[in-house]
Amino acid sequence: MLSLLLIAFILCVVCVWLKYGRRPKYPLPPAMPGALPFLGILHLVLINYSRRFDFLKDTAEECSKLGGVMHAHFGSELYYMITDPQDALTASNQCLKKHYVFDLAKNWMRDGMIISSGETWRRHRKLLSPAFTLTIIHSFLDVFNSQAKKLVTSVKPHTGKGPFDLFLTLKLNALETFCLGTLGIDVIDDVNFSKKYMESVDEIMTLLISRVAMVWLRSDVVWKLTGQMKKEQELVDTLHAMTNKVLQRKKAALKYKSAEKVIESETSGIKYRPFLDLLLDLSTNGAITDDEIREETDTIIVAGYDTTSNQLTFILLLLGAHPDVQEKVYEELLEVLGPDRDMEKDDINKLVYTNAVIMESMRLFPSVPSLFRTVETDVKLKNYTMPAGSYCIIFPIAASKVDPYWGAEPDKFRPERWLHGDFRNNKEYSAFGLGKRACIGRTYAMISMKVTLAHFLRQYRVRADLSHLKLNFDFLMKPISGHDISIESRRK
Repeated sequence: MLSLLLIAFILCVVCVWLKYGRRPKYPLPPAMPGALPFLGILHLVLINYSRRFDFLKDTAEECSKLGGVMHAHFGSELYYMITDPQDALTASNQCLKKHYVFDLAKNWMRDGMIISSGETWRRHRKLLSPAFTLTIIHSFLDVFNSQAKKLVTSVKPHTGKGPFDLFLTLKLNALETFCLGTLGIDVIDDVNFSKKYMESVDEIMTLLISRVAMVWLRSDVVWKLTGQMKKEQELVDTLHAMTNKVLQRKKAALKYKSAEKVIESETSGIKYRPFLDLLLDLSTNGAITDDEIREETDTIIVAGYDTTSNQLTFILLLLGAHPDVQEKVYEELLEVLGPDRDMEKDDINKLVYTNAVIMESMRLFPSVPSLFRTVETDVKLKNYTMPAGSYCIIFPIAASKVDPYWGAEPDKFRPERWLHGDFRNNKEYSAFGLGKRACIGRTYAMISMKVTLAHFLRQYRVRADLSHLKLNFDFLMKPISGHDISIESRRK
């Protein structure tokens, strides 16, 4: 028996060597330091699992030092790491297929837009884009304003009482806002259920990232033997319960409404169809199946609330640590909106400095600090060619912090850089992803954050200390400690 195992091991080593040890099709960029024969960087990924965000950041910085492109092997797999902005854009536009590890999340999201590739992704993107146009997002202003005021009221007990953790409150508010606006229905009638949903999202993200890094866990047999498969299914059941609750509530509401199913915004006067209404209509017309409705609802809920709440946390931390910038935002808000008025659609573009603050915070703290893609056909970069069958990892976080394109001190928080150069249409700006697979909800995110900040900063002066901030990374970058803020009332 032992001899058979030894033979099997030798055959595996030979197979790996045949693939890993053969000459590359094209000249390779510099190698990532620390790789070992056969293993490549597998041992580095495992060693640094508990500090994976720092490892990700260190890897990106090393890539930048080596010219913006480097390579590494993960076992037999060839990876191109990219921080060069032009090469990152090229890779993003030509490598549209997600890395195979995203398939590990299919039990949860099936073929939703985050997971899917190819024709499924293209069809869903085309069908769902009309739900995220600027006109539609303007129609959400009633919800954005009322939810921002609700947030302001909810944190009032913390006024003048020192640092507190706002993160969970922001997440709950963002989830409720998304359900009211984009889904067109109020399902947050049980705060404990909502908290359990968000906890389940965090837990399943941690499970999935552990399965990505610890390659032996990718085997369904091993996954089951460790008990993690059962735990994953329990979390998926909780997450799907939210989706089912949303769909049931929406169908019940539509049953008692007129056939038009149109909502009119009080602030903008715009009549609109919420995202979920559009999905149900597409199902009626045969353009999308009931299963696809569930998949996209699962996807859009988690993508909608988690990213905006994360980003608002980073914005408030940066403003709290830079009181001079915060006062400029406050002065602009008073000039445009006065002390109490709700935001209207004509106000949005007048908040130029506030917009610069949001853009700058996302440049420094992008919610998605790395993009993992499959190279399906040979892709020509500026100085190298990625062969089909390899993989690429794009690091937006490094490109934003070292690229001199962003002006002086690109690693510093300087909103003014957005006032003296037109970066808003810069194709290399990666806060919402890059290229053709950039975030479909970026307009929603920008306007909702702007409204939230408008109400919050007119009511409170924020203080924060960034020196103790620690971050984590599953599929999103998140604060895990050192993100408390303190607030003082601006009203005398």
